[in-house]
Amino acid sequence: MENDWFYLTGHKPPFFSTLVQRSEACALDLGYTVFLGNTMNNSENESKYLHSLVEKQVDGIIYLGGRINDTETDQEYAQEIKKVMERVPIVFVNGQMAGVDAHVVRTDEETGIDKLVELLINLNHKKIGFLGGKEGISSTDVKKASFVQAMKSKGLGVSEDWVLGTGFNIESGEEVASQLLFLKERPTAVICANDLVAIGVIKVLTKFGLKVPDDVSVVGFDDIYLAKHFPPGITTVSQNYDKLGQTAINVLVDLINEKEAAKETVVPTSLVLRDSCKLFSG
Repeated sequence: MENDWFYLTGHKPPFFSTLVQRSEACALDLGYTVFLGNTMNNSENESKYLHSLVEKQVDGIIYLGGRINDTETDQEYAQEIKKVMERVPIVFVNGQMAGVDAHVVRTDEETGIDKLVELLINLNHKKIGFLGGKEGISSTDVKKASFVQAMKSKGLGVSEDWVLGTGFNIESGEEVASQLLFLKERPTAVICANDLVAIGVIKVLTKFGLKVPDDVSVVGFDDIYLAKHFPPGITTVSQNYDKLGQTAINVLVDLINEKEAAKETVVPTSLVLRDSCKLFSG
């Protein structure tokens, strides 16, 4: 049995763990042993892991999270990765680095956001905000840009007061929702960077007497397990975990076997309708 390697950072959101589980199952079916490495969101650990994996003579590396998600490329680290790629094939999942010619498998986040904007506009919402994420992280930047573009294409403006982000967890959702409460004019609907942020937003809105979706519609992204079960049930965009993980594994296996593989593969998303948004009648 050969060795495959999942190279992870310290991200804890359910998206990462779910993707790893689905990918690991696929790799095992293909006869590969999967090792998991968690760098604890530490750049020094990333470099140590990278060189350790080469020393262990792993067959391939799947890289998820960390500095491949930074909008501004760390050029020194990019050079490290390029040297490793001369010896071991690497596949980036939902990330990239300028100057690094790695194979990439990514979610179609742009179309996912477009679907959410279209849904809310069809529900008669015109005042829509975007909450969550961090500037300088590629996923956030892509989603924000897609949100602004989708709104403009419908002839709608975006208030800077309604675009707020401090992170990707429930607590960051609570923080940005608290900021919304103090605005003179609030959006009638918000798109959240992920489902955890959406949960935090719903918690704070509910705590202060606002009803979701009667007063504010809230939608998320990822379709994690909690999205279905957290009241009122979060409308969201599903990342096709099975397809994303399977594709990453298949691309890496092709590279290990010195076969041709698509340089970039974009995995489609799908809209999941639940009860956190409704027709705006105001």
